[in-house]
Amino acid sequence: MVNEKFRRQLRQEAKLWQEEQLIDDSLYQQLATRYQFDHLETAASSRFVMILIGLGSILLGLGVITFVAANWQDWSKAVKVILLLSLFIGVNAAGFYLWKQPSDSFQVGRKRRLGEGLLLFGALILGANIALMGQIFHQSGSPYELFLVWGIGVLVMSYSLQLTSLGFLGLLLYGIGYWTGTSNLFSQQEFSILHLVLEHTPLIAGFLFISLAYWCQSRVLFVMTLLILIPALQISIIPLFNSDLPQGLLFAFLFIFTPALLWGYDDTLWPNVDSRCFQPLARTLSIIMLAVLFFSLSFNGFWNNFPSTDSNDLIPISNFVLIDFVFFLGILFLEWFQLVKPTAIHPNKWGFDSITSVIVGFLGLTGLICFWHLQIHTMPEIATFLFNVQMFLLATGLIRIGLAQTQRFAFWGGMILLVSQIMSRTFEYNTELILKAFVFTLCGVGVIVAGLWFERHLLAIAKIQNR
Repeated sequence: MVNEKFRRQLRQEAKLWQEEQLIDDSLYQQLATRYQFDHLETAASSRFVMILIGLGSILLGLGVITFVAANWQDWSKAVKVILLLSLFIGVNAAGFYLWKQPSDSFQVGRKRRLGEGLLLFGALILGANIALMGQIFHQSGSPYELFLVWGIGVLVMSYSLQLTSLGFLGLLLYGIGYWTGTSNLFSQQEFSILHLVLEHTPLIAGFLFISLAYWCQSRVLFVMTLLILIPALQISIIPLFNSDLPQGLLFAFLFIFTPALLWGYDDTLWPNVDSRCFQPLARTLSIIMLAVLFFSLSFNGFWNNFPSTDSNDLIPISNFVLIDFVFFLGILFLEWFQLVKPTAIHPNKWGFDSITSVIVGFLGLTGLICFWHLQIHTMPEIATFLFNVQMFLLATGLIRIGLAQTQRFAFWGGMILLVSQIMSRTFEYNTELILKAFVFTLCGVGVIVAGLWFERHLLAIAKIQNR
């Protein structure tokens, strides 16, 4: 939908083109008809009316809320239930009617936006209805249960309407419910459906939420789903620490499991999906996780105190969450088999491409260091050195990719990682203030010079491509 500001600028430019005889009257009329220049004068009046209606609606809503609050205790349960359901159904019905208007004009497009706003308001009303219904019928529950039910309800609305905005709100509410209820996973709880949902969030996020991202074709929903899925998967590994498996092997797997899973993600593993629209996002998040992991493990103090707790202490968590881990472990093997098997371009060649080979090296060395440090012999100095080397190689690799492929995100990500490594080493070790001042100055000058050179490099490439 073309916004009103663009249409006004286009009308002004079109009149200027017509006066300078760059376009004739017929072409100007075609532009006027296509972009509805005649409706621009009434747009301001319509917007003013909408503001008045919105202001009046807010005041009307405050009046209704005040009236309901004054009489809430005097009304019967039936009246309360009818009032809540009527408000929920009425707002959503009005929103659905306006949202379903065909978007063949600018005025109707405004109605669709108003309808989407009402649907979002209806999703918020859903949460209030759930809370008040529980209060009416004296059904108490934890805050995480309210957010989980509320989020699931909004996600159902998003599925049925294919609306990204509702999906965003639903995932946000579900994420709040999951994080506020995570502590319940580490204590004995009575069986309930919502506790079961909490335990198996990885499976729910990995299938239902990612399916919603494909249904809405939304990169934002995909990233939000991964932000829920990754920590939930990490928690699903914890019951293994209560077993007799080697602690070094478990910690190594804890560190490399989710980056490996994200790097191997392939959209084509889903049925009826023939394009890799979300794979770059998953791989970008995998690189970010590796960068954070390398930075966290590059401090000598970490390895001197790792592990910081007694490995023989049992962690009170249900073994049922292992179901999710085992399932995604199978998906991990399937993903990496897809990466290593021959492709249509190279039908007789088994193996990884160059970038994936580097990622395999990072993951393998990370796992080996953790296993060796915990199971064979502690080596805090060597582990610190190796993770600093990996961090440096990752930073320089990102800078190289940014230069070769003119990607700002890769270039600046590598620069930030490299500068963070230099500055953190300066703070970690006991150095003189003169040396710290020199390092800070050098980093600042280096970032400015590198940034200016990179932007000039991008402009030069753009000029060459435009010739």
